[in-house]
Amino acid sequence: MNIRSLYRDFFRFLEAPTFQADQWTAYNAHYYKPHREFLDVYFSHFPLLNEANLKERVEAVKPADYTQLKNIVSACPPEDDIRYAHKVCSRIVAPQQNPEVFLMIGFFSPDGFVMDFKGKPVICFGLERFKDFFLLKVLFAHEYGHYLLNEGAAEIPENKELKWKLLSEGIVTCFSQTAFPEYDLSCHLFFRRDRLNWCQENESFLREIYCSEKYTTRELLDFEAKGNPDLDLPPRAGKYLGYLAVKNYLSREERPDFGALFEDISVLLSIDL
Repeated sequence: MNIRSLYRDFFRFLEAPTFQADQWTAYNAHYYKPHREFLDVYFSHFPLLNEANLKERVEAVKPADYTQLKNIVSACPPEDDIRYAHKVCSRIVAPQQNPEVFLMIGFFSPDGFVMDFKGKPVICFGLERFKDFFLLKVLFAHEYGHYLLNEGAAEIPENKELKWKLLSEGIVTCFSQTAFPEYDLSCHLFFRRDRLNWCQENESFLREIYCSEKYTTRELLDFEAKGNPDLDLPPRAGKYLGYLAVKNYLSREERPDFGALFEDISVLLSIDL
């Protein structure tokens, strides 16, 4: 597995002798140009981002804002946790090809995500919001699961879009829970404990929302992304149902076969919510 630690060059940008005089030039020289090919693909996912507002963000950077992150990566290099997590995950399901991992700082990047780069999926982590790496192994397992799903990618029928969203989150949650069972379920779902409690107490209500055909697929996808205050429905609650569905499916086997679900999307989509 190849880990590309782009964040180190971001720190070089912060420490550049020319930083105070011209942050934009320092950013280009030390961070953007060395990683231009990757960053251009990443930035393309933000259609409202252009050179002018990127420059504005760069010129607003204060080195002190990254002091805590520099201390964290110095004391606990994220590469160590990622290598360990990769060994654990690959023992459960080996990938067709070992993933390439990018550790970056992007101002507004998600903590973890998978994107296509040079015609293949890569696993990425945006480090700018990390206050510690307590959940990094779990986050890697989660994104490793999405990476495996991307390896076997097929076009998802429009009428299965919601089911795919919930069940794909369900399988990667079950996968990370199998890889690192010492973590609480709330960690694997990336919920606060009170959000998990709410989902467990309101499972019937969630089924009424997501499984009753009262709402269109588009409405339900919107509910999942944003929640719905009128229904007292929090965002991302539907993925709890996806987790339960996949967990129940896997519990039928003496030894859960994750490989079949990751390799054949039709098998995953055959699971009932």
